[in-house]
Amino acid sequence: MAVDAKKAGLYGTVGILVAALIIGGIAAAGFNIPALKLPSMVADKGRLIIQIMDKPVDLKNLYLTIDSLSIQNGEGGWTDLELLEDLEQPFDLLALENVVMTLSDTEIPAGTYTMIKMHVLSASATYVDDNTEELRVPSEHIKVLLKPDLEMKNGGEITVTIDLEPDTATIAISHSLNLKPVLKAMVGS
Repeated sequence: MAVDAKKAGLYGTVGILVAALIIGGIAAAGFNIPALKLPSMVADKGRLIIQIMDKPVDLKNLYLTIDSLSIQNGEGGWTDLELLEDLEQPFDLLALENVVMTLSDTEIPAGTYTMIKMHVLSASATYVDDNTEELRVPSEHIKVLLKPDLEMKNGGEITVTIDLEPDTATIAISHSLNLKPVLKAMVGS
């Protein structure tokens, strides 16, 4: 009986070692096993998707060229976001009525974020009478506050949709041709 207990213990130990080697081999080969996420294998990042859309206004067209996009963390630091390649050309913001266009799809560090900043390279407006004017964007940036703050979790995915404030009947363009749109951010999960 003592010999049988020793054999059972030996076989059990060998079985556990073989199982550990198999699991280790699968993990090292890069196979994704959701239940097997060791602390060293978990990335401290989540996926952030930034989209933009618009509602009807009194302008015929509002063309923007955005050449950079960044997000501010809770400590005031900025993380640059990757712009999609098709944003090198001006796009008509007003053509996005009830349609969204994705500006960025970037992995960012987990944490709290408070604001999105778009650098506007150029802007122009076409009025309903077909008159077109080049616009200036004060500080060359359009800032969008995230209310409530965006909380990115490890491995999370959040979509933020930027939209003109729905209570605004027209886009704010000053007499000196400064573009000051009122934007809001809708944070989804």
